[in-house]
Amino acid sequence: MAVRKKKRISVFAILLLLVLILVALALAILRPKGDPARALQAALDAARPARNTSLTGIDAEIADAYDRCLRLELDGPLTQSFRTASGTVARTELDVARLTAGLSEELQTALAEKVAAAKRGSDLYTADGAVLPELYDELYNTALRARLARAEDCCRSERLPVTLQYGKGGWKTDVSALMPQTVLPSRPGYAESAAALTVIPVHYSLGPHDPSPLPNPNCFGQSEDPQKVMQMLATSTAQRLINGQKLDFDPERDMLGRPIRWYLDETLLAVVWQQDEHGAIGTFAEVFIADESQLRRKLADDEFGSYQLYTASEMAAQTNAVVAGSGDYYNNGRGDVGLFVYDGQLMRCGLHSGQSCLFDGNGDMLFTYEDTFPDEESAQRFIDENHVRFSLNWGPVLIDHGEDVTPYDYPFGEVRDTYARCAVGQLGTRHYLMMTINSESPDHNVYVTVRQAADSMIAHNCYNAYTLDGGQTASILIGGELINPVQFGEERPVSDIYYFATAVPN
Repeated sequence: MAVRKKKRISVFAILLLLVLILVALALAILRPKGDPARALQAALDAARPARNTSLTGIDAEIADAYDRCLRLELDGPLTQSFRTASGTVARTELDVARLTAGLSEELQTALAEKVAAAKRGSDLYTADGAVLPELYDELYNTALRARLARAEDCCRSERLPVTLQYGKGGWKTDVSALMPQTVLPSRPGYAESAAALTVIPVHYSLGPHDPSPLPNPNCFGQSEDPQKVMQMLATSTAQRLINGQKLDFDPERDMLGRPIRWYLDETLLAVVWQQDEHGAIGTFAEVFIADESQLRRKLADDEFGSYQLYTASEMAAQTNAVVAGSGDYYNNGRGDVGLFVYDGQLMRCGLHSGQSCLFDGNGDMLFTYEDTFPDEESAQRFIDENHVRFSLNWGPVLIDHGEDVTPYDYPFGEVRDTYARCAVGQLGTRHYLMMTINSESPDHNVYVTVRQAADSMIAHNCYNAYTLDGGQTASILIGGELINPVQFGEERPVSDIYYFATAVPN
């Protein structure tokens, strides 16, 4: 019995040993081989998206930056449980939204720098006032390339779970869910930044002794149809100069079937027309300028006190004037009445008589009256404090800041008699109205009084207005062409004009 029991134990031991051997063999066969972390990284590298070689220009540069930034890496050790391993993958990629964040502000700054350095607006803007497409492309590409050079600052990272299974002789996992899903847009932020871009007008200014640039002949126009003028006034270039101010030009007025003339560039808008005025011919020029330096004064031979005389047409041609008006004929021997200012200096002074019109550093009209100043020193101090550039000295003042101040009498100008009249007024900021009232022909003497001239300037919404030398002197020109009929049929040679010049460099 003892022998039989011993044999039974030996068989059991042998069987147990065989089982253990078989289990060991099975475990040896089933145990995973290789490093799951290395297998995972290999799978990530193999699945990395291929570069799109068809892209060009800035889109290719964005793709390059994206490729540089893209990283798929195991984030920490894997946890392995026999034939399963799990862990986390860190995916880092270019964040396109972060890349383009604030791009519009950057482009606005770049545009401002271009404007500051521009010679003329046409180098930057289309005729409709939009940024030139090639310029916007340059601004966009430059700004985006600067960001792409530091693309690593515009990345985002995510931690994503991953599981690997061992089978068929290796570690396997589906890494498709770990791959970036971003579809790179073409020129990201381009359209949005373009829509947000604010056009900055190129601002030109003329030095006090700079010659006036030649006006662009293509900027002149004329038509007998007032609606053609309204179409011109509706353009973005005109609207920037008008800047929300009320126009005096009204297409509903009777323009007597005569041509309406205009000039428009980015610095000057002028409309010249004629209409019935108290039974005579009223000629009006409404002018907007971008800078006060474009309102200028021309003296014969550019010398105060010169006795040389020229017609207004001759002086307008000498100065490249877009629009010009006869001035005050300051050197006609009437003596020192009012203030005579040229280049900011008081040249002659009559303290106790005469009313003067001064143009200050903002292009606004200021008036002085009889006995305004006790002495010449206080008059010059007023000129300095207000940055007065020049005066027009005839008078009287018609409207002073909205108040009708037209006098019943005045030392010269035969204010109560009927003559051809001439006046200049201000309608708003760098917004002026020139007026002459003349007879239709030398043999048809319908003229007006100063009172009637004042009524006309009031009716045309001037809040400042001043009388200039009338009679045969009174004239308005655009593009060198005399528009109004003049008394006695020909222009009188005079000592001066005032005029408006373009500021667009040649």
